[in-house]
Amino acid sequence: MWFTWAQPLISVIGYGTAWGLSQHWPLLLLPLAGLPWMLRGQPHWLHPALQGLPQDPLSVWLERAWKITLSVLMLALSIALAKPFLNAQMVEKVGRGAHVMIVLDRSASMNEPFVSKGDAQARLPKMQVARDVLKSLVKQGQDDLMGMVTFSTSPILAAPLGNDRAYVQAALEATEAGGMGFTAVARGVGMALDYFADQPVTGARAIVLVSDGGAHLDGKTQDMLRAMFMRQQAALYWIYLRSENGVSLKQSLAEGENIDAYPEVALHEYFQTLHVPYRMYEAENPQAVKAAVRDIAKLKNKPARYLQPVSRQDLSQYAYWLAWLAACALLGMLQLELKQWQA
Repeated sequence: MWFTWAQPLISVIGYGTAWGLSQHWPLLLLPLAGLPWMLRGQPHWLHPALQGLPQDPLSVWLERAWKITLSVLMLALSIALAKPFLNAQMVEKVGRGAHVMIVLDRSASMNEPFVSKGDAQARLPKMQVARDVLKSLVKQGQDDLMGMVTFSTSPILAAPLGNDRAYVQAALEATEAGGMGFTAVARGVGMALDYFADQPVTGARAIVLVSDGGAHLDGKTQDMLRAMFMRQQAALYWIYLRSENGVSLKQSLAEGENIDAYPEVALHEYFQTLHVPYRMYEAENPQAVKAAVRDIAKLKNKPARYLQPVSRQDLSQYAYWLAWLAACALLGMLQLELKQWQA
């Protein structure tokens, strides 16, 4: 094409990658900036001996300033009409926080309350309590990167790991539809760990599991999750929403009891073998859930680097401001012009 010869120059100045133009036809007006230097704009005086007048350096510099300012005005208006802009880009920022993936259980049992009797708060569905408390966690720590995975029979990515808090808040709002199905903990945690893959370890990583039940994991699944946790260097925090008839994880089973009858206990014991930081919070009421989230929110670490998207920025306003300043300067110099000969 006709502009093939200019492609090396275009790539050097970053056109098309870092910045661009919405309109190209105003660039045809750029040569008008040279008109003030080619045309004589001073009026002719009917006086026989102007050549004999002494040189006036101030007038010479005012004339040059007039031409420069008029050229700047034409250049600024041409560029403003072309509507230059900076392309959307990713800006690296440094903060203090953590990379947190929330793994929220959406099985049918999460629709049940903590207890069937008691105060009104204890009778709230566990999903509602978890949702409200997690919203407060998302609002804290503006430098944290957060994402969310929900699971029941199968895991679903609700919000990818990033700094878009509104995205995660919207994902939490979507859980108002209620849960269904069974508790596939391993698949939900595995999907959350996948979002740490291929990313530099620039801050503490944490999986926040919010669930009211456990699951029996076969040996192959256990080995796979253990390897993923160690490879991604992620800590695990389990907020165990204990139901009214649920087993307590703070107490050991009696001698002779079969652990297979208590999947929550089996899962808790397995998590202790992951060789990564692990902590379990047993919540029997909404207050306990809030206390657990407050503890997790204190997670701070070394400086965390992350990329923040910056939307496309319009630059034409700066060209219009420059044209306005040039016009004001021309009006000022116009007042200094001699309108008639003074005898």
